[in-house]
Amino acid sequence: MNRFLRFAPLALSVALTGCENMLEEETKSFLTTGSYYQTPADILSATLSAYQPIQSADVWRRWLLWDVELASDQVRVHPDEPNFGTYAPGLLGWGPEMSNAQNPWNGLYSTIYRSNLVLDRAPAVTFTSSADQTRLMAEAKFLRAYAYLYLTKLYDAVPLLLTVEDHAKSAEKSRTPVEQIHAQIAKDLTEAVTDLPDAISSADYGRASKAAAQMVLADLYQWRATFLKKNEWQQASDAAKRVIDNPRWGLNDDYLTTFLPTGRGNKELIWMVPSSGTEGRSSFDIFCNWLPRELGFGTAGGCEVIGQPTKWMFDSFAKGDYRHEVTYRTGGCSTSASVGCRTFRWPNVFKYRPTNRGVGGPADVDFPLYRYAEALLIYAEAQNELGNTAEAMRAVNRIRARARKGTGSESRTSPADLPLNLGRLQAREAIYMERNWELAHEGKRWFDQVRRDSIEPGYWRNTLIQNDPETAARGDVSEFRKRLPIPGNELRLNSNLEQNPGY
Repeated sequence: MNRFLRFAPLALSVALTGCENMLEEETKSFLTTGSYYQTPADILSATLSAYQPIQSADVWRRWLLWDVELASDQVRVHPDEPNFGTYAPGLLGWGPEMSNAQNPWNGLYSTIYRSNLVLDRAPAVTFTSSADQTRLMAEAKFLRAYAYLYLTKLYDAVPLLLTVEDHAKSAEKSRTPVEQIHAQIAKDLTEAVTDLPDAISSADYGRASKAAAQMVLADLYQWRATFLKKNEWQQASDAAKRVIDNPRWGLNDDYLTTFLPTGRGNKELIWMVPSSGTEGRSSFDIFCNWLPRELGFGTAGGCEVIGQPTKWMFDSFAKGDYRHEVTYRTGGCSTSASVGCRTFRWPNVFKYRPTNRGVGGPADVDFPLYRYAEALLIYAEAQNELGNTAEAMRAVNRIRARARKGTGSESRTSPADLPLNLGRLQAREAIYMERNWELAHEGKRWFDQVRRDSIEPGYWRNTLIQNDPETAARGDVSEFRKRLPIPGNELRLNSNLEQNPGY
C-alpha cells in the first residue's frame, strides 16, 4: 500500500512526521535522500505522495471543506454541533491559532513541498522511458500550481517556494506578490498541459490529465478576472473551451450518476479525490460530513455531522429540478433496526451515496474537484462578460436540459431554458445561480461569493446576511473575513511574514 507522509507547517518544512494511507508504496523519509530517489519507482512513489495532502483531512477530507462549505450561504451550522472548532467557519469565526486556518495551509504547502522534491530529484534519475519521467514532472507542476492557486484564494499573497532549498530557508521568506505567484501557476500549468496524458487509465484513477490542467487554468483566469478585476476572460474561455471540445469528456445523462460509486471513471469527472472503500485503498470519506444525526450518526464519535443546507439553498431550486430531488432528502432509514426510519428535522445532503450507507469503514464515493459541467459554466461566464451573452446561455442551457432530463424522463419542463437575449447583468446572475445549483456542496459557492464581491461590492456580505442569517446574528461578516488569517505558528517562526488585515 502507498503510505504518504504528512507534512509539518511551512516554516518547519524540513520536518516530516506521521503517515497516511492513500495510493500505494512503502513510507520512506524524504530526507534520507542518500538511499532514495535513485529509481523511477522512487520518483513515482514521491509523485503519488504529492496528491495525498489534497485528499487528506487538512484539505478536502475535512478542514478546507468545512471552511468553504460552512462559510458559504449554501450550508448552515448543524444546531446540535457542540464543537466550536468544527462549526466556527459557519460563523466566519476562524482565527490564526485555529485548525480552520492552519490545516489548509499545512496541507497545501505539503503538496508543494512534495512536488518540489519530485522536480528537484527526477532529472537525475535514469528512466527506461523518458515519457514516464516527463509525465511525473508534469504531475508535480500541476499539483504545485493547484496548491498555490488555492493558497492565494484563501490567504492572498503567500511565500513562493519553488525548490527544496527554498523550503529549507522558508523561515526567511516573505509573502510573494500574488501576480508573481499566478504567473508561476500559469507557467506550470501550460507546461503540464503539454506533457500530461489525455486519458487516465483505471490504474491511475485520480491522477491528472491534460483536461485537469486546463480546468485549473480556467479556474485561475476566472478568479483573476473577477476577484482581481483583470481582463482575462478570453483566457478563461479558451481554457474551458479546450475541455468542452475534447470528445473524451461530456455531461452524463443522469446528474446523479456522476457521484455514485457505480459511476466511477465517468466522462464528467475530470479530476477528483478518489475514494475506494471497496478496495481498501483510501480513507476519504466526504459522505461522513453530512450523515443525519436522526439515524444515529455523530453521537458516538467518528463522523462529524457538521451542517445542513440553508433554507434559502433548499428552496432556491425551480420546482421539478431533478438536481434538487437527488441532492437532498428529508427522511431515511437506519441500518439499525432499533433506530428504524425517521423524518429529519431539517433537509440532509444526500448527493454522495456510498455503498455501505456510511457504516462499517471508508466510503466508496469520489469527491469532484473539476467536472465537465463546470467547464461549461466557466465558459458561459467568460462569454457573457466578453459580450457574447447568447453563446453563454447556450452553454448554460445544456446543463439545464440535463437537469430536466433526470433519469431519462422527457416529461419534465423545469428548469426551462434561459432566453438568449438576456442583458449581461441578468445573465451573470443566472450563471452564478446555475453554478450554485449544479455544483452544490462541491466546495465552490464560497469562492463564488468572494470573487463576485470584487465586481459587485457588497455581494458577499449581503448574500450571507440574506441567505444564511445565522452568520450575521452569531458571527462576524466584517470584510476582512473574506480571507483566512496567516497561521499564528507561521508568524512566530518567521518574522518576515505579515498577518492579513483584521486578524
